Amino acid sequence: MSNELIKSQIEFRRNELLHYAPTSFFRNNSEKSFEYFVKNDILSKAEGGEGEIYSVDIEGHTYNFFYEFLKWDSEFFKMPTLKLTYILFGETNYAKLLKAISAFKENVVKSNYIFIEIPSEDIFVIQALNESLFRLVETRMTYYLDLNKFTNNRYAVREAQESDIINLKKVSSEMVNPFDRFHADVCLDPVIADSFLGVFAEESVKGFADYVMVPNEEGVPADSFLTAKYYQSWWDNIDLKVSKMVLSAVSSKTNQGWYVKLISEMAYHLREQGAEFALMHPASTNKAVIHSYEKLGCKLGKVSHILTYKLR
Repeated sequence: MSNELIKSQIEFRRNELLHYAPTSFFRNNSEKSFEYFVKNDILSKAEGGEGEIYSVDIEGHTYNFFYEFLKWDSEFFKMPTLKLTYILFGETNYAKLLKAISAFKENVVKSNYIFIEIPSEDIFVIQALNESLFRLVETRMTYYLDLNKFTNNRYAVREAQESDIINLKKVSSEMVNPFDRFHADVCLDPVIADSFLGVFAEESVKGFADYVMVPNEEGVPADSFLTAKYYQSWWDNIDLKVSKMVLSAVSSKTNQGWYVKLISEMAYHLREQGAEFALMHPASTNKAVIHSYEKLGCKLGKVSHILTYKLR
């Protein structure tokens, strides 16, 4: 594949691709974010890196689909699972884009399951995917918190241990959000979706996350948790020290009010690790969580959509 073609398509789609970077909304760092998270990623894949590329010629114009096969997800959800990361092209022609997507579905996706997280700014491609029967399963927000300006009351917390795993798996499977992408998607078994969150919590404690926090207050059971990833490898590349709060579950029976407390304490913890900003990714339907973020001083950074496709 011509590297020059890929570069020209990146440039053609630059205004939309900027928003694929997880830190695109930090304006002073947006160019570095684009280079590191998007452009370099695409060029690496084009040069034989991780993932696959499907190229199709539609009436003299090349459309490139970047995707990857997810082995772990395929085994866990008991169906071959693909992730679509980018669609590149060098013209704005809706009819041709529809034909290209149809060819991609016929020759690559077939009867498999595929998903994409796509920024709301890429509305041209979103419309084409929707018309091609990709379903919306979640609208995802990205909120950010300026850790250097953050102040709040302090609460007693500790790092989760492996002895907490059984309880945390129970909490995560009981406190289900019916609107998250795993439970909302009609293609996924809800029982498996419940167990997925439990496994995610378990693996987080075992090291997938950099830190898992639970309550440590006398008389309060550790029936809630919050995980975080530091992403320190990003910092020098994008000239921004940003980390993420990833997964949480809070028992409404025994740990009421602890969501805000865990978010607050994790903010202090991330600042102690050197982070300047924390990112969170609530579903747009989770209004209580969004209210909690805004109450703590978090601001909206970006919005994306999870679209999925599978023959039924």
